[in-house]
Amino acid sequence: MLLARPPEDYEDLLQESLLKAFNGFDTFVRDLPFKAWVFAIIRNTHIDRQRRRKTSSLEDPLIDTQTAGLLQSPLFAIPLAPEDILLRQETIERVREGIRRLPTLMREVVELRDIEGLSYRTISTIIDRPIGTVMSRLYRGRNLLRTYLVDPRRQDGHATRGTP
Repeated sequence: MLLARPPEDYEDLLQESLLKAFNGFDTFVRDLPFKAWVFAIIRNTHIDRQRRRKTSSLEDPLIDTQTAGLLQSPLFAIPLAPEDILLRQETIERVREGIRRLPTLMREVVELRDIEGLSYRTISTIIDRPIGTVMSRLYRGRNLLRTYLVDPRRQDGHATRGTP
């Protein structure tokens, strides 16, 4: 759901998408994964909403409202020192910021694979592109994200030469 910006739009996007899925359930092909079908509807709904809102930019920063809830997750049941919590929050925010900076086509594939955990085939179905394109975008997106995380000063993802 990282596609929706600002965060208040998550629920609106999900509700609108599920309504479309419910109304168009007769078009669901039972040979395909249900999750891929729903993600395709969410993606297409998001694209439609962006087209309707030509004034909003895809590069607006996300407001992180989930970090506090994430730290109270059962996965973080072991109490952490305040320094560890701060370090973890900063790391999570750096990765999210790096993902936000990715070009839209790469960001979409990175989010679907690395955040949602979808298979290449499912992502291929969702974005209506060949698996090779999915793999290529994922590879390039991950490398660009790595560049952003290693040298956060770089805005374009290209390596710097001769600059400290």
